[in-house]
Amino acid sequence: MVINRREKHLMNAIYHFASQQTGQCLITPLEILSKIPYKVKFAESDLAPMIEALAIDGYFEYELATKKGEPVYFISLKEKGSGYEREKKQSKIKLIRRIITTIAFALLSWAVKVIVDAILANAKG
Repeated sequence: MVINRREKHLMNAIYHFASQQTGQCLITPLEILSKIPYKVKFAESDLAPMIEALAIDGYFEYELATKKGEPVYFISLKEKGSGYEREKKQSKIKLIRRIITTIAFALLSWAVKVIVDAILANAKG
């Protein structure tokens, strides 16, 4: 399933913490939000539903606990979550290939137009 921009930023933050250890981490909502860029509109109230959505998509499993009255997420990356960085690189490569293919076809179309115009100009004159 394709994740949206805000979910990508959330997954980047979670992957950052979990990949530093053995694919598991204990993180607070504040720690997660500190890794999300300010330009992304993201509120703490958005966190729980998005974490649930990413868990349903198979990126990780999580448990919500409290530590000193503060909510804490225990997150354990699943196979899809462990391969998140690789998936991100592959999608970037795929995008670059699409752009290059589009440019190549545009240049090919232009070259065909120029050749056809030259042939028609010689046929008339």
